[in-house]
Amino acid sequence: MIIRTKKPGRFGRRSVLRGLLGGAAVGVSLPALQIFLNESGTAYADGAAFPKRFGVFFWGNGVLPWRWVPQMTGSFAERDELTGEYALPLSEQLASLESLREDMIVVSGFDVKTGGRIPHNSAVCGMLTGAPLVVEGEREIWEHPTIDQIVARELGSYTRFRSLETSGVPSSYSVSYSGSNTRNPSESSPWNLYQRLFVDGFRLPGEEAFSDPRLALRRSVLDAVMDHSRDLRRHLGSEDQRRVDMHFTQIRELEMRIARLEDDPPSFEACMRPNAPPMELASDERGRPPVVERNALMAELLAMAFACDQTRVFSHALSPAVGDVVFPVDGLEIMESGQGVLKGHHDLTHNEPPPTADEVRNLGVDADVQMWRVNEIVKHIVGRIGDFVSAFKAIPEGSETLLDHMAILGTTDSSNPRLHSLEDFPILVFGGLSGALRTGQHYRSDGDNASRVSLSILRGLGLNAGSFGHGDGRTTDGVSAIER
Repeated sequence: MIIRTKKPGRFGRRSVLRGLLGGAAVGVSLPALQIFLNESGTAYADGAAFPKRFGVFFWGNGVLPWRWVPQMTGSFAERDELTGEYALPLSEQLASLESLREDMIVVSGFDVKTGGRIPHNSAVCGMLTGAPLVVEGEREIWEHPTIDQIVARELGSYTRFRSLETSGVPSSYSVSYSGSNTRNPSESSPWNLYQRLFVDGFRLPGEEAFSDPRLALRRSVLDAVMDHSRDLRRHLGSEDQRRVDMHFTQIRELEMRIARLEDDPPSFEACMRPNAPPMELASDERGRPPVVERNALMAELLAMAFACDQTRVFSHALSPAVGDVVFPVDGLEIMESGQGVLKGHHDLTHNEPPPTADEVRNLGVDADVQMWRVNEIVKHIVGRIGDFVSAFKAIPEGSETLLDHMAILGTTDSSNPRLHSLEDFPILVFGGLSGALRTGQHYRSDGDNASRVSLSILRGLGLNAGSFGHGDGRTTDGVSAIER
């Protein structure tokens, strides 16, 4: 077998080793070799940095603030010189994130300033768009794009998929909106996501391009439609023009996806075709959904989609706002008529009874504790956040990891779910955005606008963002303490 680069003696990070094997042309891409990297291993020597990425991890029904917020502020990353122990303890509900403490920022004390007219939904809309949820009769309208879609507008043109939306339970629910009440439904089947990402139209670096005559036909049809649209718009009112513009924005994105199918895929060392997930995920013997398995599979698929540069933006909803998911946490039954009954998460946030004498005696529950079952569910959710983020940290990029080159914003739909509070809103940020964010710390504010955190992320991504949010949620200031 003879192996050649495209030009003898000259090769770079996109070079492919080509040759003949049994009379057939074959190609093998080169990994991110040290000779392609700068001295620190954080970027390519030709000046092309590893791309920055962004994701949202959402869960429904808030936290218990008195068990969520760490008691101390400052650096999570500093260790005691004598004991080697970290100086700053995590809170009870965040304790399972121990392995990620140097990769995260706990942000507390910020308020969502956009009002809470509709419990849960107003808060998440305000957090992710910086704007109030508009209510018209029974309609709830997200008027502005969510932060993931603001990022996707800037980064989505570089990749095969503008963004990906996924769910941790069987549902199309998502908290991703492209514009006025234009929700991006989520994919809840790992099998379907795998087919979309790594079967239909996917090529590994070095694999020969496939020829699909349908692509040229689609392109010619799209060109004709786009020409016709200009004539159509002259006869429409402003609202219909807006709808047509949004529709043809999606068509233009389809054109870019078609072009991506024909381009050489980027050559990243960690990119590979993952194993196919199971076609179905069964509930357990008590009918509880396989949240742990589904969440882990979605994380692995999204992380590899990032590693292969198929997308740079995701939004993942572990559970819906006001979701009544029965999480697979044992020992949370409530005795009714002599039988243990499982209750959903949202139901428990409002209706969990005080501990009984048997629970205090047999389970060691503090008689004065509030909502101990909800507390166990929140700790379970935080464990799923840790599983999810760890999938990105496990993928190397140069001398760092994929997580080092991205940011994941973790948040929910209320602070104290029983009160639907928007104060002291739960916010987590994972990943350093290639050094743009100061990870490994707990930063606490005194009632500042939560939109400031989003603005810092946008600026860390390199977007030219002068502000984030609208009305009472608008800010022109980031959080300098979490920025570099």
